[in-house]
Formats: sequence, C-alpha cells, structure tokens
Amino acid sequence: MSEMTVLFFQQIVKMFLMLLIGFLAVKAKIMPPTAGKGLSQVIVAVIRPCAILYAFQVDFTHERLLGLALAIFGAALSHVVLIFVTWLLGDKALHLSPVERASMIYSNSGNLLMPLIAATMGQEWLFYTCAYMSALQLFVWTHGKSLICEEPQVDFKKALCNLNIIAMVLGLLFFCARIRFPGVLGQAVESLGGALGSTSMLSIGISFATISHLDLKKMSRVLIVTVNRLIVYPLIMLVVFLLLRLNTLLPGAHEILMITLLGAGAPTGVVVTQIAQLYDKEADHASLIGVFTMLCSILTLPALIWVYESVTALL
Repeated sequence: MSEMTVLFFQQIVKMFLMLLIGFLAVKAKIMPPTAGKGLSQVIVAVIRPCAILYAFQVDFTHERLLGLALAIFGAALSHVVLIFVTWLLGDKALHLSPVERASMIYSNSGNLLMPLIAATMGQEWLFYTCAYMSALQLFVWTHGKSLICEEPQVDFKKALCNLNIIAMVLGLLFFCARIRFPGVLGQAVESLGGALGSTSMLSIGISFATISHLDLKKMSRVLIVTVNRLIVYPLIMLVVFLLLRLNTLLPGAHEILMITLLGAGAPTGVVVTQIAQLYDKEADHASLIGVFTMLCSILTLPALIWVYESVTALL
C-alpha cells in the first residue's frame, strides 16, 4: 500500500471522528438539533468561499493554467457521463427516486475533497480541487435542483449567483492578475478556509443525529446508491480518463486526474441534503445516504487511489 493511500485513509478516519463528535454532541444534548442549520449557513456563506479564495493564492504559471483547464474539462466530463449513466441505470433500470438519483451523481467534492487534498497533497494541489467543485455547483443548482424538485425548469440564475461560483471567479481573476492577499488578511482567509473540514463533518454529524426516523426498508436502496456512488461510478470515469489518455497530456496530469477521480468517487454531497431540506423532498433519506456513503468511503477512497496508481503504473 502506497504512502498516499495510507495518508488518505488516516485523514478520512480523522474526519469521520469529527462527524461522530457532532452526532454525539446532539445526542448528549450538548448542542441543540437546530445548530446544524446555522453551522451550514456559516460554511456556505463564509468558510467554503474563503477556502476557495485561498486555494487560488498560488503563483501564476502557464502550466498551472493549463492544468486547471484539464481539471475543469475532466470535472465537466465526469458530470455529463454520470448524469447519462444515472438516467439509464437509476431511472430506466432501477427506478430510483429523484433524491436517490441525485445522490448517485453529486459528490462531497467541496466539504470532503478540499480538506482531504490540503492535508495529504498540500496547497499546490488544492488549487485543482476547485475545478471539480465549480463544475458540481453549476450542475447541481441547474440539473440537480430540477431533478430533486421534479421541475422541468432549470435555474441558471441560482447557479451563477452561488457564493462558491463567485468565489471561484474572483479567485481565478486574482490568480491570473497575480494578486495576493497581504499579510494579516491572507492569514485570516487561510484560517477560515482551514476550518472547512472540521465544520463540515460536524454539520453532517448533527444532520444525522436529527433524523426523525430510520426506515430500514429503504436500506436496500441506500446500498444500491452507495455501491454506484463509491465503486461503479469512479471506475467508469477511470476507464473514460484512461481511454482518452488524459493522465498523460501535461506535466502533473497524473495527479490532476487523480483529484478529479476522487471527486467522482467521493461520498454523496451535503448539497443534496440541503436542497432536499429546502424543498421538503426526502431530507431524512438524503441525510442517511450522505452519512452511509461517508462511512463506506473510509475504505473505498483509499482503495480507489490504490487502483488508480496500480493501473496507471501498468500502462
């Protein structure tokens, strides 16, 4: 097992323990169940935008710009392929609900992947995680919201006015213009962004603790979603990436595609639960899927890295 695989495993276990603390704090009545909503608002409005802005605080090079373009292409391609596969598999074959189909498509690329990459690969590679997050935010607030709410209309304004998208546009402008945050301001943005992992895991734990009832009859469907989200879908994208030889296009493309692949294989995104809560669409079920896929990703994400490194080493 490679050092990278071990590092990812240790970091995921650490983040799961943070989730457990949030769950226990609510069950022990240390925190009220309503704390999760306020914490989620702080994450969305302050912490995640700061994490995105700080990710772009790296020196401008043409190699990084080309790498970012590759990451954006890989992320967009992932969502297009997964939406199509879910339409075939989840809708036509398995007859899954809209929340279940959305849970198979959209991953926790922001709340989980950003702190995970920062802790294991460093600030330089955190830059490329923003590509997957930007693609996810655009797709989830257009296609994802339309799917969950069963609405034919697509809300492009909601997607483009999303704070994360605005932060990414500003971050990219700062990167291209070589604008860096001065001293104390940079440290403040870095500190706030650095809280993304711990606060996100606490939020998920609180959300799980507030589930009013656990429908065991739906567990078989949760398992179907989990197997597809964590195993089948990332393997499909691994095959697509390797067939297109994307991992050989640029210096650093191997690592960039690994980050993109981790986005495709991450547990179900918190944003699915947030949309379900906002529009009263199976929020408890969405929360259960999110937590269950998070638990299983402790094993699947390190395994995915091992498979990627092993297969690319043979080619």
